[in-house]
Amino acid sequence: MSEFDAIIVGSGVGGICAAAYLVAGGKRVAVVEKSPYLGGRCSHREREDCKVTTGALMIPMGPRSAIRQAFDAMGVEMDMIDLTGKMRYRLAHGDYDISPRGGGLLGMIRFAMQDDEAASVLHQRIIDALTGWSPLASITILDWFNQYTDNQEVKNLFQGYCAALMGVNMHEIPASEFFSFLKYHSKGSQFGMARLGNAHLMSTLGAAIEAAGSVVFTQSSCRKILVEDNRVCGVEMKTSGEDLQILHAPLVLSNAGPRRTIELAGGVNSFEASYVAEFLKNDIDAPIMHASFLLDAPLMTGFDGCMVFGNTKNLIYLEIPSLISSDISPDGVYLHTAYGAPANAAKPRLNEEFDTMLDELEANFPGVLQRANFLVKAKHRGDSPGMHRWVGRGMPVNTSIRGLYNVGDGCAPEGTIGTESAAASAQLAVKMILGA
Repeated sequence: MSEFDAIIVGSGVGGICAAAYLVAGGKRVAVVEKSPYLGGRCSHREREDCKVTTGALMIPMGPRSAIRQAFDAMGVEMDMIDLTGKMRYRLAHGDYDISPRGGGLLGMIRFAMQDDEAASVLHQRIIDALTGWSPLASITILDWFNQYTDNQEVKNLFQGYCAALMGVNMHEIPASEFFSFLKYHSKGSQFGMARLGNAHLMSTLGAAIEAAGSVVFTQSSCRKILVEDNRVCGVEMKTSGEDLQILHAPLVLSNAGPRRTIELAGGVNSFEASYVAEFLKNDIDAPIMHASFLLDAPLMTGFDGCMVFGNTKNLIYLEIPSLISSDISPDGVYLHTAYGAPANAAKPRLNEEFDTMLDELEANFPGVLQRANFLVKAKHRGDSPGMHRWVGRGMPVNTSIRGLYNVGDGCAPEGTIGTESAAASAQLAVKMILGA
């Protein structure tokens, strides 16, 4: 049966959550995924008996999270290990662990500035921006900090924070987006790691979608989004057996990124001019670099969270999943995952900057490069970047073609980032569709 209420192109967080919300709303959907695995950049692959992430590490899991709400809508448990607050920031003069008792922001600033009075003044400026006048998008977060301090270490701290959480740098993030995130989405958030790996987490949601009567196609690529008289009517799908198949539906939600969605739907001439202009104005992805490696002993002891670097140029964070879940790697083997970002996301030099990231890993943990067994050395950009568009520059979820929607990090709602932004976009699109 090839008639559906909606077709989802891609099963990343945006796609799989959109499917879950639609199914919970009474719709019969088809999910078309080109990989054998669900989850996109929130999945994992088996490497030497280890579950190595394809991207996401820290996943939102609190009751306000759009990811959690998608699982709840389908009655599916999120099998997670809570890591909320387990953050360590490394600056040139030492490490700072977020206090489980709260007060982390002021403590971070004091540690960075090494001047309690100056730290209190800057902290109050941040509070003012959160509770009073909110900075606009006309300046970046670096511009905002430059107004109030010349302390480089506190800027290094927030550079690490921005790069780790948002995938781009302080000079590339609108001040409005930074404070919107702090105000609406960071406070009270809960984060964790999937106990059995991201692919298992996503497959449980996919199984629930199929159990409700919908269909998940894997190893099947969308070749074309079909449009007639400015309205979608289905997709052309190529299966793993090289067969072409037409799926019919009045709704298509694409998790392929705005750029690829436009290509699939016939190119820019198929869309209204202002939509195309908005797309072209900020059609810049956020590349990211990924290294996963094995060691016979962990680089950090007594700490099972995420280390964010403010003493580097390209290395942004490090996590040791084996210290968090015993199901991630065999006994006596410790999986480490490090990420890096270009110093200028608009003009990345990924080969050179990947080498710099590894050099910075060595500088922070001498001897690691000689001892490490690397399972992944990857540079993500193009159709599979860290993010399809920069924070604060997302496209609308709806398009000028009736029935065609985008979901995923390329259309992040205000104040959302990463995997949460993808799920939030799915939630927003489905609310538009269902009229909720």
